[in-house]
Amino acid sequence: MNIDYTRYYLKWHDDSDAHRASMIAYYRNLLESLLPADKSAQVLDVGCGMGFALLALREMGFSSLSGVESDPGQAKSCQAKNLNVSLSDDTIEFLKQQPKTQDLIVCLDVIEHIPVGVQLAFVRALAGALRPGGKLICTVPNANSALAARWRYNDWTHAASFTEHSLDFLLYNGGFTDIQVAGHEFNRRPKQVWLPVGGTRHWWAFRFFRLFRRLEMMAELGPAQGRAVPLSLNLIATANKRSD
Repeated sequence: MNIDYTRYYLKWHDDSDAHRASMIAYYRNLLESLLPADKSAQVLDVGCGMGFALLALREMGFSSLSGVESDPGQAKSCQAKNLNVSLSDDTIEFLKQQPKTQDLIVCLDVIEHIPVGVQLAFVRALAGALRPGGKLICTVPNANSALAARWRYNDWTHAASFTEHSLDFLLYNGGFTDIQVAGHEFNRRPKQVWLPVGGTRHWWAFRFFRLFRRLEMMAELGPAQGRAVPLSLNLIATANKRSD
């Protein structure tokens, strides 16, 4: 079925200089501490959208970058930015065509779009495209979040949401080990948190209502388990390819 995903994507993203700069800064903050030291590492962005993560990686000095995207409008946007991005309507097959070629795969806000019955094959294809010891970085919607239902159903193409346990399960059975899953916060603590300005008021409102969500988790699951549940809108995971 052919659909125009760009119609949805453009509600949140555009190719203006200001938005591009803000997204590059966002992905630098998200990825920088997780990246390999070797800037010549072969890096593939699976489901690269309009290429913002690739632009951030390029700014950080990575030289062997490529991407694959299934939406023609977004792939065209990447190519206009001189990014090495392929258009493919079968990402699993695309990955199978390059076995053990990548040192790092980033797959950001993608797995949730894959039908549940196909997710395991998709993750195994990601593992298959990595060299031995290669690394995966992925993000998905967090089913523990207070806004999990909106985050899950806001995008018609979403097929799933994840907890830290279900994501670990999928990655392990998909061929990965050393799996680390954590919450990823979109709201960042203001530098001058005690000044009564707009951004600070938003921060304290966020922290106030997040406290109630934490108490709810502790009441439902018990204090020990409830304290450990990530409550952010997204989860981020890193994992290494398991030895064959």
